[in-house]
Amino acid sequence: MDSKSTNCAACTRRGRKCEKRFHGARDVEKVIRDDEKYAAELEAAEAELERVMAKIKRLRKMKKFNKERMGDIISHNGALLDRLDEEDPLTAEDLRELERLADEHDAAVAQLAATSDNPSLTQMIGSPSSPFWQNVDFSTFEVPGGTPGPSSNSPSGSR
Repeated sequence: MDSKSTNCAACTRRGRKCEKRFHGARDVEKVIRDDEKYAAELEAAEAELERVMAKIKRLRKMKKFNKERMGDIISHNGALLDRLDEEDPLTAEDLRELERLADEHDAAVAQLAATSDNPSLTQMIGSPSSPFWQNVDFSTFEVPGGTPGPSSNSPSGSR
């Protein structure tokens, strides 16, 4: 190929446009720069991946240790309770007092739930007269095993 020409020798002899043009030094340099850039990005990504994988491994190890520790705590507390029950078993009066405290706790929770400004789903479902249900159009719901309600009343578009 002639250094002044961008065509190969065969195309120059035939007088045609060369379909096998050679890439210039700029093209080669750009590919080399891109390759170096991608190699650096890949190296950084792999380093980040190693850091994250090490963190995941460390967290799994800590979670496993914590689970074993919880098992040890439960086992210890159970054994301690058994020993205390053997040394000083609960009397009928103690059991009644524990039951009374549990009942008080349940009553307090029920009272709190009944007077709450933010009722739980159980309260809303349990009380059909609740303001929550006032704007619900039940005709748009299907009855299991039944037929769907009239579609003319159902709102179009999203909820």
